[in-house]
Amino acid sequence: MKKNILTIIIMAATVMNLILSAILVFSVMPAMNKTNNLIDKVASVIDLEIAGSAAEYNIEDLQTYSIEFEKPLNINLQKDAGDDAAHYAVINKIVVSFNSKADDFEDVQKTVQTADIYIQDIVKETVSQYTATTAKESTIKKEAVKKIQEKYNTKCIVDISLPGWLVS
Repeated sequence: MKKNILTIIIMAATVMNLILSAILVFSVMPAMNKTNNLIDKVASVIDLEIAGSAAEYNIEDLQTYSIEFEKPLNINLQKDAGDDAAHYAVINKIVVSFNSKADDFEDVQKTVQTADIYIQDIVKETVSQYTATTAKESTIKKEAVKKIQEKYNTKCIVDISLPGWLVS
């Protein structure tokens, strides 16, 4: 008799386990798959953004073009709240770095060299949007490069340098 009761308990536990496993497979697994797919999509988008922003050139691939000024360029900055003093940024020249391995390198380089006034204007406009306390050279360079890339519709222009950068 004891063996029959023990067998019945084991059988009931096995059937219960089978039922719970079926519930798990048919109700929880589809939700987990949807969540997993969503996570995969987000991860792939993040990977694309990282891959798109990563430098796709070597330092040896860079060619530079200097935009010289007769005298240092003074650019007026915005005023901070409560600050009545006039502040300005000083730039001696602008050095544009091109990726020589880019498909449109020659066209963009010729265009920039014949009409570098647009780059000067973009840099002046970008610098003038900042105040003396917020004007950080690295931020201004990144923002200016984005605007230049949009203007020339290229990723060939990868960096600019602002030798003689000074905020006063």
